[in-house]
Amino acid sequence: METIINKFFSKKVFISFLFLFSALNISCEEYLVWKWRPSGDADSSLLSQTKHPVPENFGNELVEFYPIGWSKSANFAYMVYSQYPFKGGNWTLVIQNTKTDKILYSIGFEEEEDSPYIDNPVDSWPQIYRKVRSYLDRHQIEPQREFYKFRGISTLSGFDYKISYRKKTGVADMSYGRSEEIIGFRVKVYNGNRSKTIANYKIVNDALNGGSHLSDIAFFGAIESPFEDRIVVVTSFKIYDYQNDYAGTALAIAGCKLNTGFK
Repeated sequence: METIINKFFSKKVFISFLFLFSALNISCEEYLVWKWRPSGDADSSLLSQTKHPVPENFGNELVEFYPIGWSKSANFAYMVYSQYPFKGGNWTLVIQNTKTDKILYSIGFEEEEDSPYIDNPVDSWPQIYRKVRSYLDRHQIEPQREFYKFRGISTLSGFDYKISYRKKTGVADMSYGRSEEIIGFRVKVYNGNRSKTIANYKIVNDALNGGSHLSDIAFFGAIESPFEDRIVVVTSFKIYDYQNDYAGTALAIAGCKLNTGFK
């Protein structure tokens, strides 16, 4: 009798399980292979993980860049290696609002007394995460497991969006009589015949890096938010100190809404 009841109960549970999947319009096969989707229609329950995954390097041989996640209010979190002539560099975690490009929070790990030493963010992620988790939660940063470069923008023609740079020149601080140097740049994005300026960068106003002047300004890449038609445009450039010595390659991040603001 007990065996019959157990069989009946198991069958009843299985049938209920199948009814649940039918109601959700999900097949058993889909259930088995359902996994992370990085596109803009990603399910919020998948985005809201209890732990941020270990970030991956989005950089190259000159500079490392580790995206961490986005919020629905356009906040973007990332780690980058900040450059300071005569002081050396340090790993910095940044939370930046991509509507205003205002930095909401940043921590330089070699600058803080109680911060862990960071060799690279992958190996040190458990220590980093313990330190910054409350700030990621406060700014509602939701983790992404994979990041892809936004392919619709380039400095070349033939893309949905075109990006261009204009150098800003001037006499750098403590230039010791040298002629004008490159001290910043303007970033402009075109959508057909319409355009908008998304950044006016100057090294003296950079909250993450220090230096006297720049060179080799280049489009590094773009990453799209999973929540809206918004990207961050990443620009790389070389930094020099007032003695004209190369100090390292740095990055500047600027937000760009893809469907508004073009004139």
